[in-house]
Amino acid sequence: RGEERASRRRVGGERGMADESHTILLVQYNVQLGSRCYHDFEGRSLALDYLLGIYEKELKRLNPGSKSITYDIADVHGYLDQLSDVACLEFDSSLGAYVPRRKPWLKDQLIKHLQQQAEEDGE
Repeated sequence: RGEERASRRRVGGERGMADESHTILLVQYNVQLGSRCYHDFEGRSLALDYLLGIYEKELKRLNPGSKSITYDIADVHGYLDQLSDVACLEFDSSLGAYVPRRKPWLKDQLIKHLQQQAEEDGE
């Protein structure tokens, strides 16, 4: 079980939710129940960065001799699809509760996250 923490940033978001609401990422890497784990983040973007990071680590493991590895969003989505399960819980302050988010929502958020990063890099 891992825990990731960083300072909280508030950005616009969905009803009652900031993009940087406390987020718990739940991952089951394979069919074995022992592969289940959770990761605790102070914001959605940190959880999305973590997902991208575990995918990049897997690419490096599969391609140990490669100096440079490139991928696109379809590759990331394929990686998420091969995980036995992945979801997250985001805290909604207006409800005072965590809202469950499934794999399709995570895929959509990863697209938005990468687009935002590309826009920031272009500034």
